[in-house]
Amino acid sequence: MRIFFCVELADTVRDALEEVARMVRAGLSAPAKWVAKDNFHITVRFLGEVEEAMLPEIKAVGAELARGQQPFEVALTRLGAFPSVRRARVIWAGPEQDSPQFAELAHRAEMEARALGFSPERKEAKAHVTLARLKVPRDVAHALTRVPFPTLNVEVGSLTLMESRLRPEGPLYTPIERWPLGGEDGLRNP
Repeated sequence: MRIFFCVELADTVRDALEEVARMVRAGLSAPAKWVAKDNFHITVRFLGEVEEAMLPEIKAVGAELARGQQPFEVALTRLGAFPSVRRARVIWAGPEQDSPQFAELAHRAEMEARALGFSPERKEAKAHVTLARLKVPRDVAHALTRVPFPTLNVEVGSLTLMESRLRPEGPLYTPIERWPLGGEDGLRNP
C-alpha cells in the first residue's frame, strides 16, 4: 500500500483553492494534470509503498507525532511552483513564510520515518497544497501573477495517515487513521 502523513483541509479551504486553480488553468497554456478538489492536502511526510504488516508501527508513530504537537495554523497566502516559476513542474498554494510548527512536525515525522527504515527525504518539507503537475517544465510566472490569492487559514488540529491508490483518472485518497494534535490517547478513527 502507498501511504503518507498529511494535514487534511476544511471544505471551505478546498472550495477556495478549487476556484484559484480554475483561474490559474484559464491563464495557463501548458498542459497540466490538475489535482481534484477532494485530494487537496498538505503532505507532512510521504512514506511510499509499505507492507501492510508495517501499519501498526506506522500508526504508533502517527499517534506519537500528534501527541507531541499542539494545534496550530498555516496561512496559505500565495501561489508558487517547484522547482521555480520559470521552470515549473508543480504549481502550489502555500504560505509566504514557513510555519515553525509545521517545520517541527515535518522534522519529527522525518526522524521517525528514518527510525523505521525509510530512506531520508531529499528535500526539507515545505507546507504547500499541490494544485497541478506539468508534464514539461514551463514558465508559469505570468499565469500565477494574474490570479488574486485570498488568505486561506488552515486550522491544523489533526494528523492523518492517508492511503493513495493510483488510478488512470487520478489517485484515490482514503484516510487510514486520524489523530488529534495534542491529544491524550491520540487515536481517532476516520
